[in-house]
Amino acid sequence: MRSVRLVLLPLLMAAFVTAVSAPVAMSATSTSTKTAKTPDEMATEALSKWKTTLKLTDEQAPQFESIMKDSYQKMADAKTAAAGDKAKMKESMESIMKDRSDALSKVLTPDQMKTYEAQTKKNMSAAKKKMSKSAAK
Repeated sequence: MRSVRLVLLPLLMAAFVTAVSAPVAMSATSTSTKTAKTPDEMATEALSKWKTTLKLTDEQAPQFESIMKDSYQKMADAKTAAAGDKAKMKESMESIMKDRSDALSKVLTPDQMKTYEAQTKKNMSAAKKKMSKSAAK
């Protein structure tokens, strides 16, 4: 019985250490390959996604991109300023999103704005659902 304990205990400890360290090692490698995009890159991406959905005119496109770039820059600054404070971050994001919406309402037609708001609402609910699933894991 004593020999079983001497063999089994080190095996269980090795299994535990491996099980605990594997996810940490995997998360370290997966996040290091993903680089953060700049506000310019995100604005360009947003323009390409929204251009056809909103049927942006040649006059609206650069204005839309400029508004998006500005809001993405403010978001990056807010994230840095919040320093991990989720309540502060949420408050900042709500303000930035309201400012973005106000600015876009001056550029987009009422129909385009309705489409933008509906799609944004849909995207937000999908993101919240995804976040609640990942938090439950």
